[in-house]
Formats: sequence, C-alpha cells, structure tokens
Amino acid sequence: MSPGKRQSIGTLARNGAAAGIIKLVSAGLTFLLFVAAAMVTDERQFGLFSIAYASASLVSFFSLIGQHAAVMRFWPQYAGSGDLASANGLMVRAILVAAAGLVAASLLMLAAAFLPFATVPEWRELSLATTVLALALGWSEFTSCAFRAKNALFSGLLPRDIFWRVATIAGFAAAGLFSPGISAVAVTSLAAGLLLVCVLPQTIVLLRDTLYAPRGALSEAQKIEFKAVTVGLWGVTALPPALGQASTLLVAAILGPEAAGAIFVADRVMRLAVLALNGLNQALAPQISSAFHGHDRPHVQRIAGLAAISGFGIALAMLAVFVLFGKSILAVFDPAYASDTMHAALIILGLGALVGTACGPTELVMQLTGLQRELFRTLVVVNTLGLGATAGLTVVLGPIGAAIGIAGTMMVWCVTGATITRRRIGIDPSILGFLAGQDATALRTLLRGRP
Repeated sequence: MSPGKRQSIGTLARNGAAAGIIKLVSAGLTFLLFVAAAMVTDERQFGLFSIAYASASLVSFFSLIGQHAAVMRFWPQYAGSGDLASANGLMVRAILVAAAGLVAASLLMLAAAFLPFATVPEWRELSLATTVLALALGWSEFTSCAFRAKNALFSGLLPRDIFWRVATIAGFAAAGLFSPGISAVAVTSLAAGLLLVCVLPQTIVLLRDTLYAPRGALSEAQKIEFKAVTVGLWGVTALPPALGQASTLLVAAILGPEAAGAIFVADRVMRLAVLALNGLNQALAPQISSAFHGHDRPHVQRIAGLAAISGFGIALAMLAVFVLFGKSILAVFDPAYASDTMHAALIILGLGALVGTACGPTELVMQLTGLQRELFRTLVVVNTLGLGATAGLTVVLGPIGAAIGIAGTMMVWCVTGATITRRRIGIDPSILGFLAGQDATALRTLLRGRP
C-alpha cells in the first residue's frame, strides 16, 4: 500500500494489532533475553552487561543523527504526493548520513576503549564489545524505520524484534551449557554479532531497492527543509530513550554495578506497560505524517486519541500486575532483586508509564507534524532538570530515589508535550482528546443502549 494513501480506522486497527502482537512477543522475548543473560552471569557481570547495553543503546540513539526519524517523516510525505524520485533520493541521503554518524560514533567509542579505567579490569574488552553492539543497534533501528516508512510493517519489525531476540536467547543458553559463569564481555559480543547477522538480509534488500529505484536529486527547498527538520529530529529521537539509559549509568556511577543491574531490570519490566502504545505507534507513524501534511487533521486527532485510550488501558492493567506480582517478576532475574525496595521502585516506574500513556503518542505527533523544535526544547529542559533531580534523589534515597526521578521526568515531559501540541496545532493526543471526540461519544451512546 502506498504510504500516502489514507488507511481506514479498521485497517489501522489491524495493523496496530499486528504491531502490538509483535511488540508483545518482542517484550516477552526481551524479558527472556535478560533473564538468560542474568542466569549465565553472576551479579557483577550482569551489572556490567547492563551498563554495556545501556551505553550501546545511548550511543546508538545519537549516532543516527535523526535519520531513522527523517525517513519516517519525509518518505510518506513525498511518496504520498506521487514524488517517488524525491522519496528515493531522500532515502539515499538518509542512508549516507546515518552511516557517517555510526562510523564517527564507533571511532569515538574505540578511542574511549583505550582510556585507563582502573575500577573495571575488563574495561578495554567490554568497550570494544559495546562499540559493536552500538553499531548494530543503531543500524538495525534505521533499517526498521526505513521499511516501516514504506508501510512494510513486518519486514521492518521482525528481524530485530523477533529473530534477533530468539537467536540471542538460544545463544546465551548454549553458551551457558558449555561455560557456566560467562563474562559480560562474552555476553555483549554474542548479542552484537547475532544482531548484525539478523539484520543482514534486511540491509541487502534496503540497499538493493534504494539503488535500483528511480530517484532524483532533492530540490534546494527540500534540502533546506531536510537539514532544518533533521536537527530537531536528531534531538527529539535521541533524548527520550537516552534518558532511561543515562539513568542506569547514573545509578551505576553512584551506587555501583549491582544496583545498576537492579534498576536496569525494573526499567525493562516497566516497559511492558507502554507496550500497547509503542505497538500502535509502529502502524500510526506513516499515517500521521501523510494525513497531517495532506491537511487531514481530524484523521490525525482520531487515530491519536484511539491510540491514547488503548495504551492507557493496557498500562493500567500492567500497573495492577506490578503491584500484585512485581516481586515474583523481579525474582526471575535474580532473587536479590525481589526486595521491598525494588518492588516499590517498579511500582513508581509503572505510575510514570501510566501518566505517559495517558498523554498518548505525543512524541510521535510532535515529530511528524513540524513541532520537532518545540519538542527538542522541552526535552532538553525537562531531561536536564530530571537527570539532576534523579542524581540527587539517588544519593539520598537510593534505588527508590532513582525511580522517582525517572518516573517524574517522564510524567512532566509527556504532560508538557501534550499541552504544547494541543495549543500549537489543535490536536490533543492524550486520552482527553479521545474523550472529547466522536469515538468517545459513540462509545458512551452504545454503553447507554441507545440506537
């Protein structure tokens, strides 16, 4: 289907459900992946792996220079207007910029590997493995977005979300059988290598289709727009996910690798609460871009509101699960994590996710409707203050303080972003937007038994 063609709510619901199922399976596999890593390592090595994974993720977000979001923003816009030559030209430009960013980031990480770090004897080897993992995570994110921009949902999501996780779990299990007590270096290296293998077919297809497709050079106006939007997208796509990774590193610096591993696990479990909204976002992104730039704002409002109410409902259910079974879930990774402190931290993080999902796909709407600069400014201010607050709270309250800082930052920026979106473009992506819309009116009428 052409990315520019408006999809019906039914089609979007099916695509959203498919993406949601993929994300649900992916979340389950991610849970098992980290459980497998915890089982084949000791508490210290798992903490080091958590630091390596967080560091690689953080670097991968910035190294793409926003190109994964740029293709989601511009490909549907150009292809939707019938300008496939510009769309393909844009893809070539994005691939080159993303590749340059990944290479530059990798070189910087390689240089950092040779810095003295006395408290971590395996610093050099772990840094080298982390470099490869950062490169793999970054490129896999770009290829996923490139396929999703073309509405190739399954081709975009399956390699990393499903295939890599299955392969990595199997790899950890096999390695544990032959060598109990695996190091963080080995676990990180194995995960990185398997990810590169899993996205290789995706890479070949993307490069083949891009090189052989008819394409034209971007006009001067398109180049100017591309550069201007990319700067904003770079910041807004890197800062939100980087916050979670930076928080893990912050806890490690203040409390040590064992505490960092516990917060890392709690954060990953919390992400189950935002699973439904993230799954819907995979299907909504091209539609939001093409509908908004095609001057169909009511369609954007409707699908954003439906995403908000769906995501909020799942997040509320997951918070109840955290309250009732949180200790048991944390104990799967390590019995030491099943403490009252970490259970409270998980519930606090779940409350942050609940407020975040109530605000709906705020970040996505702002990225794709030209509000990336406003989003960037909001993220810089809120996240800078949030990291400072998280550091102070961690020093005073330990893991509980870290959870309060992370959850509070999430709440503040989501509410602020939804408010800005409503005021600037008249679209409310939160559940309030749904409750004020026609879908909520129809639902209330149905519940009252009216024809």
